Amino acid sequence: MTSKLQQARAALLRAEKQWQGRAACVDGGREHLITRAFGDIDLKPHFSVGGLMPTGLHEIMAEHADSATSALAWYLAGLDAEPSPHAKTSTVLWVRQRKALDQGQLYPPALFTSPARHTLVMMTIDQQQTALWACEEAAKSGQIATIILETTDYDLTTARRLQLACEAGDTRLIVLRHHRAGQNIAPSPAWSRWHITPHGIYRKLSLIGGRGVRPASWKVYIDEATLLVSVADTLENRLPPGCCHATAAHKQPVHA
Repeated sequence: MTSKLQQARAALLRAEKQWQGRAACVDGGREHLITRAFGDIDLKPHFSVGGLMPTGLHEIMAEHADSATSALAWYLAGLDAEPSPHAKTSTVLWVRQRKALDQGQLYPPALFTSPARHTLVMMTIDQQQTALWACEEAAKSGQIATIILETTDYDLTTARRLQLACEAGDTRLIVLRHHRAGQNIAPSPAWSRWHITPHGIYRKLSLIGGRGVRPASWKVYIDEATLLVSVADTLENRLPPGCCHATAAHKQPVHA
């Protein structure tokens, strides 16, 4: 009995160390992580490293065509670990595979009303192989701050190549992936994986996985016409009470 108790305590200590998080792998340490999003949501308790990685592969999954996925991708592209009024304008490369154009349904006029400080370059490509190659090469170059990719689904090997390219170029890659209800979610090396579904006049936004992730869900309002995101309520929070909180719905700019 004593031996089993010692083993249980050792396992608990290992779990606590994991969730204390080590940001040694992040250039500059914890202060370079993204710790808040969607207004006043504290992301630190949901990621073992202490926040959302500002670079690397991130995925947004949707079950059907929804312009809110594009708005969310644009929002995530605007999140900055260290926002500065003197920061240079960052470039976002948006690659759209022609067969996957109905996944995001970007509303172009919204880009002109969005307060985000991005320089946007958009490409429409016929073949998935070419779209993936373009993203991989752009990510490795280190010349693009963020890449958004709309594509048909890809395998684990491709996801790993994209992640390695992001690490090489210190680039953020946000991929919109189609996911059908009831299907198993394919494995991925992505730092964060998000799932968005209709929820009345709102959307249910779920943090469903990633590296060292504690899942949670929020009811969010996404205005596709202005690309604004706001949180209405916490639907599910797999943390003890008081560890994480959300405010009442309050529109936040995309580049908040």
